[in-house]
Amino acid sequence: MKELETKLIAWQKTALVQPYFSFVQKLFLQFSEAEIYLVGGAVRDLIIGRETKDFDFVIRKVSAKDLEKFLSENGKVNLVGKSFGVFKFVPNDSEEQAEAIDIALPRTEHAGMSGGYKDFEIQSDKDLPIQEDLSRRDFTINALAWDLKNKKLVDEFNGIKDLKEKTIKAIGDPATRFQEDYTRMLRAIRFSCQLDFMIEGNTLISIKDKAAKIATIPGERIGEEFSKIIMSDRAEDGVRLMQQIGLLKILIPELDKGVGVGQNKEHIYEVFEHNVRALGAAAQHKFKLEVRLAALFHDIGKVAAKEGDGPTSTFYNHDQIGANLTKSALKKLSFSNDVINYVVHLVRYHMFYYALDTVTDSGVRRLLNRLGKENIEDFINLRICDRLGMGRPKGKPWKLIQLEKRFQEVQLDPITPKMLALNGTELMELLSIDPGPMVGLILNALLGEVLDDPKRNDKDYLSGRAKELYLLPAEELRKLNPDVQFYEEERKRMLHSENKK
Repeated sequence: MKELETKLIAWQKTALVQPYFSFVQKLFLQFSEAEIYLVGGAVRDLIIGRETKDFDFVIRKVSAKDLEKFLSENGKVNLVGKSFGVFKFVPNDSEEQAEAIDIALPRTEHAGMSGGYKDFEIQSDKDLPIQEDLSRRDFTINALAWDLKNKKLVDEFNGIKDLKEKTIKAIGDPATRFQEDYTRMLRAIRFSCQLDFMIEGNTLISIKDKAAKIATIPGERIGEEFSKIIMSDRAEDGVRLMQQIGLLKILIPELDKGVGVGQNKEHIYEVFEHNVRALGAAAQHKFKLEVRLAALFHDIGKVAAKEGDGPTSTFYNHDQIGANLTKSALKKLSFSNDVINYVVHLVRYHMFYYALDTVTDSGVRRLLNRLGKENIEDFINLRICDRLGMGRPKGKPWKLIQLEKRFQEVQLDPITPKMLALNGTELMELLSIDPGPMVGLILNALLGEVLDDPKRNDKDYLSGRAKELYLLPAEELRKLNPDVQFYEEERKRMLHSENKK
């Protein structure tokens, strides 16, 4: 304990001279009776040497009214949690993008025992012993407090022991802790992944017993914890643990259904195993959230698309089915529309065709048009995850490297209507027509010609061609820009027919 206290004293000596923590000394000067404790995850992370930006303080012996007044005089205060005795505080002179500090009075919580995260009666009391405040927390490693006044570590629940043993253990009776807030079941998995700790036996058993109750928690809370699991280095282990415990079957049944579903001769792993291994590769490469989600969900449609069994089974159109299932699953988890749309786009087109001996420069431009030039890196990364998740030794084979080069060669060529030398306004003036579907059809047809030959992106040529296209019926115009889907469908048909042999 002495060694740890020496470590925290060194941190305190360095930290309190920074503008971000200048309020601490000012508060001690203004309120001589005040006791200030750094609590929770920040103490845990300082002890194990993990970087943290989340700082929570509990302040005793100062009334809520006096504390609010003091904080308002020394920084910006968000009163969202005022009724709970919690203030979000950004000190004066701190960096513009500084994280808000949680500052609270000691609190007691009386749960309604419904498991809902808002089902608490919270009372703050400036005279409540710090030990009682800590007793309401979830896990022992999060129930540590550093007394800044007396420079003493408070550890009422053997959190230090569990830190040393790398164990996630509920405070007191785990069944009671989880029934207070079922979100804590996912938090246990999240901490296990982030810290590379094991979940203690009784705590794990209690999660299994109450797994079905996770359905009562709002999607945004689930999505928040799930995102943190996915963004951890042990994301693959986290999803496996969710599946083994029974949480995945409740939260993302589309993924859970892949357990035990065999694939064909192209794959050595069953569907679920392949998906989580692809996620593991994404985490290993530290890819962004959208790529990690796409890696996990990319073959989610195979269960519904499967025909046959054994080495000759097929999964025709699993990409389209998977895109729809991905959209539904991410909506239930309350991800933002931007994240959902992008992940769905990655899943929908993860089968992109790149046989360079077949696809011409025009085909590469059309592929770039379909995938989106700004998305190419993520599609390449997703393909890397897909391959590594299949057990392939190389994530990026020669063909994929060559495709990247081809993309670079054509990326300055016009590949979208916005890059045409003739824009929509000019087209309407040229043809004396009003805004409507015809404008888009003609621009799309013109783009088709430019994709075939970028030299045609000339205003005079496009203007003359537009006049000719205007005379064609809409049905004919729609056929004038066949996209790369032709190649994708050919590839899927080829795989489908080969696997049926």
